[in-house]
This record gives sequence, structure tokens and C-alpha cells, in this order.
Amino acid sequence: MSFLLLMALLAGFSWLSCRLLAWREGLRTHMRIGAAGAFLFTGVDHFLNAEERYVPMMPAFFEPFSLQLVWLTGAAELAGAAGLLLPLAVYRKLGLPDLRYWAGVGLAVMLAVVVIANINVAIQGTGVAGIGLGSWYFWLRPFFQPLIILWVLYAAGVIGRQRNMIAFERVQE
Repeated sequence: MSFLLLMALLAGFSWLSCRLLAWREGLRTHMRIGAAGAFLFTGVDHFLNAEERYVPMMPAFFEPFSLQLVWLTGAAELAGAAGLLLPLAVYRKLGLPDLRYWAGVGLAVMLAVVVIANINVAIQGTGVAGIGLGSWYFWLRPFFQPLIILWVLYAAGVIGRQRNMIAFERVQE
């Protein structure tokens, strides 16, 4: 829930900045910037607070690999954020396909998997270091995960694309 709020605030800041500078960008761009900023923040946080915040969230059956899984998800968040942030022109200049699409798919899969840790926190009732909200928050949090996944998939252009736009992009490649 706090992650969704962070994405929305960053997307709103992106929109406001563009309005002040008289730049015209679409909703998808602002949503992509919001998602990328939130994933950059949490990706870095996975490395800075791994043992205090994220390892305790892991279910016991991940025990021998908890720290490595936290680092893996942090690296995935950082890679996904970079994939979302790079403009299409950069990918084309490097001769790469539009990796924003695949960054969105990868982040969505990662979000679907990490909901296990969110549910574990709710069941255990342990809370998360740095998030001083009551147990209600941790029970509510997994229900917001699909909204975050939909946000990322839309922002990356995985869903909500017009059919003729996809055909147009294929012709240009």
C-alpha cells in the first residue's frame, strides 16, 4: 500500500514537472516514471536494510536462502527500474528491442512471487522494521499487490496497448 502511494506520488510529481515545463507526455510515461522511481527506492533499500527489514519477512521454508533472495529481489527491482526508465530512443540507438515491455513483465512476475513474504508477515503478525502501522496494514497489503502489478504492466505497455500501435512498432523494427 505504501509502495502504491509512492508510485502515485512520483507519477504525480512527474506529471506536475512536465506541466510546469510545458512538456506533453502521456499518462503511461508518468506511470512508468512513478513505478521506476518506487522500484529504485525499494531496490536500494533491499541492500541497505536486508537483514533488518526484509529477511524477517521471509517464510521459514526460505530460511537457508533468505538473504540471497532479498538481494535477488532487490537486484530485480533495480534492473526493472532501469528497464522502465530508459527511453525507447536509447534502446533503438543501442540496437536493442524495447526492453521496457520485458522489464514490466519481469517486475510483475517478481511482485506476484514476493506476495508470499507479504502474506507471511500478516500471518505471523510480526510487522516490518520501519513500518510502524498496525496489523491491519499487513493484512490489507497483499490485496493491493494486484493493483501494483496492473500499474506496472500498463506503464510498461504490456497491457492497454492499441492493436494498431503494436503492429506499427513491429513494422519499424
